[in-house]
Amino acid sequence: MQAQTTGSMGKTVPLYVPCRKLAFSAPFRWLEKGWQDFRRAPWHSLAYGVIFVFSGWLLIYFAWINERDALIFGLPLGFLIMGPVLAFGLYDISYQLEHNRTPSFRHERQKALHEMGHELMFAMMLGMLFVVLSIVLSMVGGVGPILGEKTGAYAVGPLLIAATSAGVAFCTGAFALPMILHRDTDAATAIMTSINAVLRNKGVCALWALLIFALIALGFATALVGLAFIVPVLGYASWHAYRETVPVER
Repeated sequence: MQAQTTGSMGKTVPLYVPCRKLAFSAPFRWLEKGWQDFRRAPWHSLAYGVIFVFSGWLLIYFAWINERDALIFGLPLGFLIMGPVLAFGLYDISYQLEHNRTPSFRHERQKALHEMGHELMFAMMLGMLFVVLSIVLSMVGGVGPILGEKTGAYAVGPLLIAATSAGVAFCTGAFALPMILHRDTDAATAIMTSINAVLRNKGVCALWALLIFALIALGFATALVGLAFIVPVLGYASWHAYRETVPVER
């Protein structure tokens, strides 16, 4: 059943779009379809993948010359949190391939600009959520405000904030941005739909999150070179995850 609320004009507005119940094998099917999309548009995919690799190298370089080791170790978390936003162009490639079109950077740029308002709203809402989350954890769990603290109870704080932030980012972003691209929906509805889909398929989504983490870790283990292939495949797989989970018209 789809939750609804009443708008200012008396019309019922959906809080979220209902989702399907998924089989436990679904994440592996998404990865297979993601790899198929990569093979259909290899050079287009690698162009995005190389951007991720060079961006990671650049961030590591600046962290190293400024002696900010914490930033280097926090980079994988940053990829997990910001990955769905940065992969917006990859979703559009899968969208174009789904409609038997030849992917073009022009179409991806136009789509990204068209949805810029929803993307910015999504990023702003996610950022506000992280700030509130950090404050609550600091007050309830005794987490020190300085993330550089590494002794005693303060050592648990950064890890707790990082783990919780990654979980929240996954729940809110797993299906939200593909839905924004596909349906031109608002950020709030997309986020609520994503959260509902994750909560209804906890086991499947936990496996999906674990696979994403493992593949990103593999990419970092190859000095980021592997991300040139892993990131596009994950981006395409995320699109297929949305298409299989949220039943909407093509």
